[in-house]
Formats: sequence, C-alpha cells, structure tokens
Amino acid sequence: MTSDARRRLLQGAAALCAGLVLARRAASADFSRPLEVGLMPYMPTATLIAGHQPLRRFLEIHFRRPVALSTAPDFYSFQRRVVRGDFDLILTGPSIGWQAHLDAGFTPVAVSQKLVVVQILVARDGPIQSVEQLRGQTVATIDPMTYTAQTTVVMLREHGLTAGQDVQLRHEKVPFNSAQAVALGEVAAAGFPNVSWQALTPEIRDRLRTIKASAGYPGVMFMSRQAADIPSPAEFQTALLSFARDTEAGRALVKEFNHEALLTPDLKALRALERFVPEVRRLLAQP
Repeated sequence: MTSDARRRLLQGAAALCAGLVLARRAASADFSRPLEVGLMPYMPTATLIAGHQPLRRFLEIHFRRPVALSTAPDFYSFQRRVVRGDFDLILTGPSIGWQAHLDAGFTPVAVSQKLVVVQILVARDGPIQSVEQLRGQTVATIDPMTYTAQTTVVMLREHGLTAGQDVQLRHEKVPFNSAQAVALGEVAAAGFPNVSWQALTPEIRDRLRTIKASAGYPGVMFMSRQAADIPSPAEFQTALLSFARDTEAGRALVKEFNHEALLTPDLKALRALERFVPEVRRLLAQP
C-alpha cells in the first residue's frame, strides 16, 4: 500500500470515528429541556428578565422548544455559572465575554453596535473638574469583574492615581447605583458605562457631567456554547440577527437596551479584550 493510500485510509477512519461520536452524542441529547439563556446582571433583575421576554418568546418559536431566562446576584456569580456551563446562550460584557470565549468555549455570535465607553461622572454643580482632583476621594463603580470597573482603574492610573491608595473604590451592584451615589453626594465620582445611561432617571442625569471617557470597545455580546443538544453558534447567530432586524419586537428591544443594532462579531477587533482576561481569571480563582 502506498503512503498516499495509507493516509487516505487513516483519514477516512478518523472521519468515521468522529461521525460515530457525534451520532452517539446526538442520540443521547435531550432536546426537550429548555434552552438556558443567561443575562449578565448589569441592570436590576426585574428589568432584565421582563425586558428580554420578547427574545425568549422568539427563540421558543424559532427553535420549537422552551427557553428559560436567568441571571445571578452579581457578576462574579454570573461568570462562575458561565464557566460551569449553566447557560447555552449568554448576554455578557466585553472582558468577561472574552474570558468565556478563551476558557469556556463560548463563541461570539452577535454584538451590540453600541460601543462601550466608560465615563467618569461627577456632580454637575460640584468642584471637581479633572481626574487628578479625585485624589483622596471615593469613586463608585461596579463589580471588579466587569470591564467597567477594570477600565475605571486604568483611567485613574493614567492620571497618576492608584486605586486603593490614592483613590478608594466603592463597588455597587449595578451601574445605576454608582451614578445615583454621585447624584446624592455619597461619593465624588463614578466609573459608569455609557450603555447604561438610559437606565438613569432624568433627575439623576441632570445632576451629572462627564470629566473623562475611555475609548470605545465592542460592547454587549451574545455568545453561545457548543453542545449536541442545543442549536449551533451559527443557528443562534441567524436567529438573533433575524430577531433584531426583521421583527418589531426585536427592533423595540434593541432600542430599549440601547444596542443601536446587533451585528456579526469582528473577532479580530474583539481580541483587543485579551488584556483584561488575566484580571478576570485572577478574580475567578479567588475563593
């Protein structure tokens, strides 16, 4: 037997074995269980769950199976659930999303057209005019697991301020709370993501102004894992883009959550998020 013939025989055998494995997985898959959709806790739970009901109903009809929405009490708990494989499809943020891609096999299937810009907010009528003037002050932000908190720390460092030494950080559960703390005079400033601006009341918005803003990065991401008993990433992508583009309910959701549109991910652009992954891993490794 020639070497070429032997190679073709081995390749054919490998393909057959792979096909048998996939067939066995498909045969044992449970297509009746609900598809689990995880929503990162960047808004109050009631707002997240109620606001994404149109997406849940669309996915149920599209894939002809039940769909369940859930979240977690905080970003740390949410990401632990992601890595554990509790969700089939997730709506997540940039830094934890890319960690889920690298470490848990999730595939980006759609991204918000709205870029995440982290703003340092201060009281509109207050005396603070620059980041340097925050020395000795307290800055509110959200969970240290998030892109918002990590970018806030980077911006402070760029202006000569070390978090935990020159500036104290106060971690709130959701962005709304960090902005509210500034408006109420409880803290000097807040690191706040622009994608949550619409969640603020007009009264709170009127009390705030921005003294610094980060560069924009790819924003909210939908990501799916791969398993025999769930739709493929390509199928999830088709469904999500169709929902956002072709249905009235989808267009309303995109507007309500300030996505502007849902787009096909640019993986090359998303690789810029790798610089945040070591910090996410460090936090997840803590007990």
